[in-house]
Amino acid sequence: MEHDRGRAFAGGADPVAENEQLREALSSQPVIEQAKGMVMLLRGCGAAEAFDVLVVVSQRSNVKLRDVAAVVVAAGSEAGPGTAGDETERAVRAALGVHWPG
Repeated sequence: MEHDRGRAFAGGADPVAENEQLREALSSQPVIEQAKGMVMLLRGCGAAEAFDVLVVVSQRSNVKLRDVAAVVVAAGSEAGPGTAGDETERAVRAALGVHWPG
């Protein structure tokens, strides 16, 4: 069977699109794990609670989880904020309720 990117397959999913989603998820995982660790350290909570915090911030700020994680990691590193874009950074900061010097 010849592959057609726009056509649904027997399983109902486009394998090319599914592969791309999996690649994106794998590439996002390290920064999400770093952000979880930072939240765990700052809040004295476990991994599940830290992840929940990141998800809530993502939902409240309408910013993708990986971008929330990038802002959190950048804010806690020597690199400083700025890697996710100004609008994303502002939304995440507002949702976190944290003031970072800018």
